[in-house]
Amino acid sequence: MGFGNQALAGKCATCAHFRNEPDFLEREIPGLASMSSAHASVRADDGICTRHDRYLSARASCADFTPLQATGAGTSPAAR
Repeated sequence: MGFGNQALAGKCATCAHFRNEPDFLEREIPGLASMSSAHASVRADDGICTRHDRYLSARASCADFTPLQATGAGTSPAAR
């Protein structure tokens, strides 16, 4: 997969498979809200890759990068 490979052009922050909205993360990670919150600053811009089912940084990248526009999806909060 090559997560973190800087030679790859696209970053997770602008990938259609990347989700990092706090409400989405709290639904996908049971118990997260009881420990803290997905709104916490320590999370930074981390999120979940829905293609690979991984929690990772928005700065990561992989060979399966798909630009947001390619799917007609909205803009990821990390890409704003």
